[in-house]
Amino acid sequence: MLDFNYILNRIADPSLRASLTDREIDRYQGWPYRDSIFEGILKSFDEKPIRVFQVGAIESLETKFRLGSGWSELFWGEYIREYGGSLHVCDINMNHIAHSNFAASNLKYQVNLHVGDAAECLSKMVADDSEFVPFDIYYLDGADEPYGNQQTLDQFKIIEDHKALVLVDDVPTKGQLLLEYLDKDPRDIPIKHYDVGNGMMAINTRTFK
Repeated sequence: MLDFNYILNRIADPSLRASLTDREIDRYQGWPYRDSIFEGILKSFDEKPIRVFQVGAIESLETKFRLGSGWSELFWGEYIREYGGSLHVCDINMNHIAHSNFAASNLKYQVNLHVGDAAECLSKMVADDSEFVPFDIYYLDGADEPYGNQQTLDQFKIIEDHKALVLVDDVPTKGQLLLEYLDKDPRDIPIKHYDVGNGMMAINTRTFK
């Protein structure tokens, strides 16, 4: 059972709370705010169909992984089920792909799953002039270091001219090279930082011609 309220229930229950470390409590208390980030972003699309490309599938279906590990796609999937659009998720791990497929089947939303390197997948979709490109949201939540920073930068360079909202999670381990790259960009692209988890940022290229 995929339990959205797992963390809130665990903090509220004194017996469960006593089993948590201070670090775990700090992280868990930040999670509802992370939920609100996804909800706020989706609300900005005014119930219109959207196309989402996410890097990183569901690592585990254990409820303790509610804190991350690709569960964001449940938000995208629920919205698309209600208002239309398409969801694409790419991961190199077949087990993670299977978890995403299981979640989509049980929660009754459609997902297009891609096995392989996200940059290669994006490049192919762009080269093939796929009907789904450009996406409205790109969620770059792939590997951590030592590969994460470079991979995120490579992925962004493929789609940087698309009118989209680009989200990057775990900025210290996935977004530092991208921040340096954007700092040199003459377009002065708007970036919003969220102090949640290990840090998240939203890069808004929707306003550019």
